[in-house]
Amino acid sequence: MTNHHQELAAQIVAQFRNALSGEAREYITESQLEDLTQAIHRALAHERSHIVDLMEAVVRSLRSGVDKPELGL
Repeated sequence: MTNHHQELAAQIVAQFRNALSGEAREYITESQLEDLTQAIHRALAHERSHIVDLMEAVVRSLRSGVDKPELGL
C-alpha cells in the first residue's frame, strides 16, 4: 500500500483522537490507536484491491466487445 494510504489512516485516527473527550483519551493507549491505524490501512488496501478487480473486469468487458468484428447484417 502507498504512503498516501498510511498517512490517510493516520489522519483519520488523529481526527478520532481529537474528537474524544479528555477522559476517553485516558483509556485508549497509543498501542490501541496504532492498531486502529493499521485496521484502517488494511481496509483501504482491501477497497483498493476490490476497485482494481472491478476496473480489470470493465477493461476485459470493453476489450471483448472491441475484438468482435461487426457483420453488418
